[in-house]
Amino acid sequence: MTNLESTSALLPVTPAHAHKLFIRGLIVSAVYIASLSVYALVVRKAMFAMKPDEFATFLSGVFAPLAFLWLVLGFRQQGDELQNSARALYLQGEELRNSVEQQRQLVEVQRQQLVAERETREAEERHIREQSQPRLRLNGGGSIHSGGAGKYTFRLINVGPTCSDVVLAAEEHDVQARSATLGIGSHVAVEVVHADKSELAPFHVRADYLDSQGHPGIARFRIPVTEQVERRAYGIPEAVSEES
Repeated sequence: MTNLESTSALLPVTPAHAHKLFIRGLIVSAVYIASLSVYALVVRKAMFAMKPDEFATFLSGVFAPLAFLWLVLGFRQQGDELQNSARALYLQGEELRNSVEQQRQLVEVQRQQLVAERETREAEERHIREQSQPRLRLNGGGSIHSGGAGKYTFRLINVGPTCSDVVLAAEEHDVQARSATLGIGSHVAVEVVHADKSELAPFHVRADYLDSQGHPGIARFRIPVTEQVERRAYGIPEAVSEES
C-alpha cells in the first residue's frame, strides 16, 4: 500500500458522520415501530388469543431485526472510532519521522560546520606555521688546503623570519656551531676538516632550530663531495637541501 492509499484509508470520521448514522437508525426504528403498531392493530384479536409463551416468541421475532439494526450501527460506530484512533497514531508516527529527519539534517549541518571550521583552523595554523619558518640556505664560506689536508667552511644563511636556538652540525664529522638567534641576512658557520683527501666522502650538514612561534624545526643538507670535486681547485662542494 502506498502512502497515498494509506493516508486516504485513514481519513478521519467526523462527529457529524456518526450523528447521521444515529439519526438514520432512529428514523428506521421509528418507521419500523410504527409499522409494527399498525400491524398490531390489524391482528390484535389474534395477538390477544396467544398464549404467553407464544406472545413472547412473537415479540422476540418482531424486535429481532430492530436489535440487529442497532447492533450493526454499534459495530459501525466502533469501527469509526478505531479508524480515528488509527489516524491519530499514523499522524503521530509521521510527526515522529519528520522530527527524526529534521534532527538528522540538523546534525549533518552541524557536522559540516564543524568540519569546515576545523579545516579553516588547520589551514590558518599551516599558514601561520609556514610564515613563521625561516628560509635557510647553506653556502660555501671558503676552503683552505695544505698538502692532502683541507678545511671547508659552510655558512647557514637565513633569508626569512628569525629563528632561535640554532645548532649547525656536520653529522659525519662531529663538529657543530651554535647561534642564539638567526635573523634575516645573518648566518652561522661550521668548519669541516679532513686530514687526507682519501677521507673525502659525501656527508650531511644539519640545522636544528626553533621558528618564530617556538616550534622546533630541522633543515638537512647533503654535501656531495667526490674525488672530482677535490681535483677542482679545492672548490667548495655544492650543498643540496634534503629537508627543511
